[in-house]
Amino acid sequence: MKFKTYDLKTRKWTDFAPGMLVDAVNSMPSPDGKYLYYTIAGTEPRVVRLRFADHQIETITSLKDFNRMNDTNIGVAPDGSPIFTRATGSQEIYALNVRWP
Repeated sequence: MKFKTYDLKTRKWTDFAPGMLVDAVNSMPSPDGKYLYYTIAGTEPRVVRLRFADHQIETITSLKDFNRMNDTNIGVAPDGSPIFTRATGSQEIYALNVRWP
């Protein structure tokens, strides 16, 4: 995954955060446009965000024990929280029998 930025003054494209997005799988900008949230694959999967202003990278959380649904895309809530669809499998399906009066 590679991102480029366009400088309106110089009219040139440059690599944005070169080498920082090598293992990125999914990405989404934050609702306020200040961050790029993305997931990292591999043995230590995690959610990371990159601040556009100064290219600072911050790990948000680990996804090591989180069973995502088919590596679905990342979503970002208005407060900046990452959103995923979790695969629960058949072990968490329950039945409820109700007898109404």
